[in-house]
Amino acid sequence: MTTNLPAIYSFPPLYTCQPNALIREQQLTVWCEIIVEFAKKERVWCITAEGTPAKDGGDKQSVFRNDVIQRSVKSTFIEEIWHKMIETEKALRIDSDSNYFILWRSLDSWSALILQWFESSGKLNQVITLYELIEGDETLGCEFHGMDSMLMEKCLLRLRERGRASLLKDQNKVMGVKVV
Repeated sequence: MTTNLPAIYSFPPLYTCQPNALIREQQLTVWCEIIVEFAKKERVWCITAEGTPAKDGGDKQSVFRNDVIQRSVKSTFIEEIWHKMIETEKALRIDSDSNYFILWRSLDSWSALILQWFESSGKLNQVITLYELIEGDETLGCEFHGMDSMLMEKCLLRLRERGRASLLKDQNKVMGVKVV
């Protein structure tokens, strides 16, 4: 895992909560950057509170543990890191299971990117299923391809709030979208 992360990820003091408030604030910022960079490079949309990709069933190593330098972050400090991630809108808490969506773009930025795809692909005023939008061949080159469906719904809700989209639901689950 260390090969895809910045050099500071191998700096042992990063794994210990620093007592000085100014240093700790910088440390929290660095952790936020590491998590976002990891998620973006690995195309991980959801991470558990322990720092493992949520969809992998915990098979991967936690971002909060570095076996090369034999360091890991204590759970109390991990909670502080997640609080900072939410505060800076780099993460959204998903559920009571302590899973988080990682946002390397803001929800508004994702919404704008999705709207741009609808406009450039000529799909305005057409019903597109969530599956087509997330997994379809037409979105293969798009940054949002493969996005978690719950996160995609949050992005589409932003478009609906701006009057640009209608969401089509089946049994309270979003199945499709029409962007105008």
